[in-house]
Amino acid sequence: MKPVYNCCSLALLLCCSFAVHADTAGSKINLMDLTEGDPFFYTSDQNVGEDDKQQVLIGKGRPQMTHSRIPHLPVYFGYFSTNYTYRFVTIAEQVFTMIGEGKHGLWRVQEKGTVRAYLKKGMPGLAEGADLDAAENQDVISRNYSTYLPDESWDGYKYPDQPLNKNGELNFIDLPITHAVFKQKYAEHEKIDLPNFFCTMSGAVFPYAQQALNFAFRQPGANQVSPLGQRAGLAICEMYTNVIRLSHMPDARSWVNTGQGDQNPLHVRWQAIDTTQTDAEYYLVERPFFNKPYLFMVAVFNNKDNPDFQYIRSEGAYFNAVKNRPPTQDKHEVTAQPRFHLEDGSMKKGIGLPLYGVHHPDRKSYGAGGACPMKGGDWGRYPATTGGSGWPTQYEEVTPMCDAVLVDIKFYTNLDGKNWNDEGKYLANAGVGEKQMQYTVEPGDYGKFTDPYNTGKKLQNPDQQNIPEHLTVTYPSVSPPVSYVKAPSVDTSRMAPGKETTCRPVRH
Repeated sequence: MKPVYNCCSLALLLCCSFAVHADTAGSKINLMDLTEGDPFFYTSDQNVGEDDKQQVLIGKGRPQMTHSRIPHLPVYFGYFSTNYTYRFVTIAEQVFTMIGEGKHGLWRVQEKGTVRAYLKKGMPGLAEGADLDAAENQDVISRNYSTYLPDESWDGYKYPDQPLNKNGELNFIDLPITHAVFKQKYAEHEKIDLPNFFCTMSGAVFPYAQQALNFAFRQPGANQVSPLGQRAGLAICEMYTNVIRLSHMPDARSWVNTGQGDQNPLHVRWQAIDTTQTDAEYYLVERPFFNKPYLFMVAVFNNKDNPDFQYIRSEGAYFNAVKNRPPTQDKHEVTAQPRFHLEDGSMKKGIGLPLYGVHHPDRKSYGAGGACPMKGGDWGRYPATTGGSGWPTQYEEVTPMCDAVLVDIKFYTNLDGKNWNDEGKYLANAGVGEKQMQYTVEPGDYGKFTDPYNTGKKLQNPDQQNIPEHLTVTYPSVSPPVSYVKAPSVDTSRMAPGKETTCRPVRH
């Protein structure tokens, strides 16, 4: 069963078709893998032969390392899009970058501390009203329900108004992350009390970036969730199947709509958020949406001096399981318009809009709504007015504040999980693994002045010296060379983009 909105009618098939290969000057380029299956493509035209004396440094054949014996690192390129707006990712020297458009709109959502598991095709389900905590139901839950059913494509998702199958069994169940089926995996998890502000970055499956993301998500720096992200639930891997924390490039910002100082909510002005006072964490996340993997941009905010962003519903299985965990001073009221610290030194409320997004002036023209859902919960049958702003695992009362926050899509991260400001990283002795590194040079007397200007004045070069054949340089430390985790190959031939990946129920 596909999402209710699918723009691929016969009248629109032409707008929905993309070529997997593009002709450029008579040669074909594989758009789904610009490296043609070779992330070391940059050395593909090089060969160190028998007569090349450099072989004593790097061996014969295709080079795999530098002169200082530091291994080469893979390079990937990719891109994804929504609404014909494109974002480009690169990986080089274990640095992941994502660059797209400026001032992209975000929506606010907040996890309830639960996951929704869907009944697997052909498997018997629980009866309506079944006790999800009963011991006799645990095997059925473990075997027959799953949060993600990759083999079932769109049909794995069930709409909120389809709670029962034709046999009267539960099509889906909602489990707190403290449920026995998770075997205490989240026993030490932070309380989920912060929203996240998100936007859609890709269509389903994102075939033109699969090679890059497949690699990136398997590196040591990926799937590391920092404190704010944990409090927003991003470490719950049943929902957020892969995450990469990102940092803004220096001139990029997040922006909040503070209005123009009058009473008209449609008079807008976005001001730069001061992320030294309103803490912020940014992530690129992979998450199933209608049972298909999509990429989303996520920002999590929290003020140092007030609890505006914090909230936890004061009832339900999740709250009952965590209410006695510290901190015990939970905030049980949603702040409709949380305040943000601004770079001009002020602090102002964020103002949402009744629009899907400021970059979407006429979604109605192609049957895609155009209004803000104005409530949280399952996106479901949007553009019907009953639709929510996200997933069924989220609070309805935490409203989306559509485009109250905009974010510049200009991010990077180090996939090895280490910063370049480490004085020991990338030193030349990494390849030999010793503090002392011997250098061999052509010996002789170097630096003797021969310019008449200097010789006429009988000036001598203070740096002139006789350099011996061997010199030993002692480094202060030894760090291993930057390395990487080899990712399994992806068969992109199965990902040819069709109507389900180009005409999708994207949000913004």
